[in-house]
Amino acid sequence: MTKNRTIALSSLSVLVIGCMLYVISSALRPQSNDSTHIYDHTPSENNGGVYNPPSSSKHTLQSRHKEQGSNEHEDTSSQNQRTEKEALLRFSDPESYRSFLAQASNNGLRLLGSSDQLLTARVAFNNLSQLEGIEGAEASPNFPVFTPSPPNVSAQDGAIGFGNNALAAIGITEDNSNWGEGVLVAVIDSGVNNHLSLQEGLSQIALTELTDESSQLGHGTAVASIIAGKHPLTPGVAPAADILSIRVTDEFGSSDSFTLAQGILQAADAGAQIINISMGSEGNSSVVADAVRYAQELGAVIVASSGNEGLSQAAYPAAYDGVISVGAIEGSGEHVDFSNSSTNLQLTAPGYQVNAAWGEDLLTSFSGTSASAPFVSGAIAATLSNNPGYTTQQATDLLLSYSNEAGVEGSDPYYGLGTLDIGRVIERNTSNIYDIAVTSQLLSINDAGQNELTVIFQNQGTATLFNSPAKIITPAGSTQLSINSLAPGQTYSTTIPVPTLSIGETLSVYSSVSTSNTDVDLQNNSKENHYQTNSE
Repeated sequence: MTKNRTIALSSLSVLVIGCMLYVISSALRPQSNDSTHIYDHTPSENNGGVYNPPSSSKHTLQSRHKEQGSNEHEDTSSQNQRTEKEALLRFSDPESYRSFLAQASNNGLRLLGSSDQLLTARVAFNNLSQLEGIEGAEASPNFPVFTPSPPNVSAQDGAIGFGNNALAAIGITEDNSNWGEGVLVAVIDSGVNNHLSLQEGLSQIALTELTDESSQLGHGTAVASIIAGKHPLTPGVAPAADILSIRVTDEFGSSDSFTLAQGILQAADAGAQIINISMGSEGNSSVVADAVRYAQELGAVIVASSGNEGLSQAAYPAAYDGVISVGAIEGSGEHVDFSNSSTNLQLTAPGYQVNAAWGEDLLTSFSGTSASAPFVSGAIAATLSNNPGYTTQQATDLLLSYSNEAGVEGSDPYYGLGTLDIGRVIERNTSNIYDIAVTSQLLSINDAGQNELTVIFQNQGTATLFNSPAKIITPAGSTQLSINSLAPGQTYSTTIPVPTLSIGETLSVYSSVSTSNTDVDLQNNSKENHYQTNSE
């Protein structure tokens, strides 16, 4: 979902980042002197561990691809498997389901898997006619599911990476080593390696087998380290949380609806309070939807990445009701262009060049909504452990209610309810915290066809603010105003006209705000944006 961690940078930056990664790798892996090893783990991936699956891995009602060419000595069964397709058969009642399992081969079908809970059989077939007339069954595709593939849309020019500063960006400025204690977070992904930062509190379930001499993709390891990493170079949000790794992909990061649904069921049955899914599919599978509902009925909260295609539609399962769909922001808090927008987006979190674990002793620069989702999962785990007696849903609702305003006021498709800030949750009962912020500067065209700028301010502290002076500077001049009163969490917006631009001309705007009291975060007191018209 992102580019290789150095591709988007200048040649000078590539050299600097390359040196930095080698130094970090040496720190994590003190006995290794192989300076090239740091790059060995992502030769065919983009932006820190996001794999671009080959078309051959897409097997939904499509031929199960094998190498081209024929072997005249190949037996009939092998030839049939070369042209097999896959489907899911969902049964309306247990009797029909059991009857089918007992005689699946009589229909010329090959049984690949089954789920008693979901009354579903995964089958391989050669002709669609083989799926007809099966009593009580409805056939549907076994959609491909991937660790997100690289987007056609890259991060915008000027996007700032988080590096090792992501925790500070979401409000963690104190010792968090005990956060997440007693909380089980399931990571449904490519598997989690026994990394230096993840050697405690890690258990494993593998629902897929890897080919001989292959190793599991590091994507799941990166995700888990953001949740519960314990190394200073890959610090997690909730280091004391236990991680249940459920591997559902092959070594290339490819999976399918049936296996994902099985992973969700296993996570729920194992007692996971939070289920992180940094994977996605374009296909709306009823099997996955029912697995999601099952987990939710058991009290689990599912957090999923919205996807990195730059589309106005979240991937599944992030698109399902009740799933916490998470988008990505870069280091200055702006929506990243590759992050899918959606009306059901719940929250945004760091998702650009974030330090994360890889392999067993390496560090990578991880980008994409795959990175954003585990920040939220970790924050829910931390909130749950810090608030004994809360259900997971109550902890999630509390976290969402203290998100920082971003984009338009209220919920919007690009930021959801706002950006993650667990610091506000932790400090919500501490009195007299003064923190006012410029959250957004939005350029739009009104009904009269004139440009206008809307600036939004928010009180992100715990004390009511009075008479806060603000200034907005545009090419038309400077506008001064005073915000009379702003309660904790409350927003204030104002809209002013700005000049119409010629094609190719840049509009620069700058807003600032202050308070007469000592502000705990001066960095959010101002914001600068640059807008440029295009030829369309």
